[in-house]
Amino acid sequence: MTPTALHRSADEIAERIDDLALEVADWLDEDTVVVGVLKGCLPFLADLVRRLPVPVEVDFLALSPFVPDSGRVRLTHDLRIDVEGRSVLLVEGVVDTGFRLDYLRRHLLSHGAAEVRTCTLFDRTDRRVLPLDLEYVGFATEASFLVGFGLDHRGDFRNLPAVVEADLSELDRADPAFLAGVRSAGRPGAPK
Repeated sequence: MTPTALHRSADEIAERIDDLALEVADWLDEDTVVVGVLKGCLPFLADLVRRLPVPVEVDFLALSPFVPDSGRVRLTHDLRIDVEGRSVLLVEGVVDTGFRLDYLRRHLLSHGAAEVRTCTLFDRTDRRVLPLDLEYVGFATEASFLVGFGLDHRGDFRNLPAVVEADLSELDRADPAFLAGVRSAGRPGAPK
């Protein structure tokens, strides 16, 4: 792997979201609530719901980062829409260990959701700790660390239109030349 490698172009992402919208459309109805997990889901969720053939309500949940050495998160933003008796499509930017997703699914069911299905742009199955099945997956990946299209590193790179695989230790060093390379790789016209 090069220090920054284009993982998925904006065109590849758009095409896959088209396909996911068709897959999801077979299941959803006008009573379905689409729930995004802030903040990494935003570009994905926005593109996905615009492609859905029926009107849906949209709401958001947010979690704190993992508490060091505990595997625990806490809810920092809860639903504002009542999901009791309704189907919920939970939208994530990336799913890895499964801890966050398991917590969120249980939380939605505790609010009375009739069914919870998950749609993620990236599924990092190689990092899965909890054995969870995902109903709708954009791309399975074993990339070490991804940024762009909503996925961030310390709040940066969310606005890249493509997704870049980057070396986390290099991102942590914050070398300006490396960071510029990440930004450049995620912009249109970047080599594949």
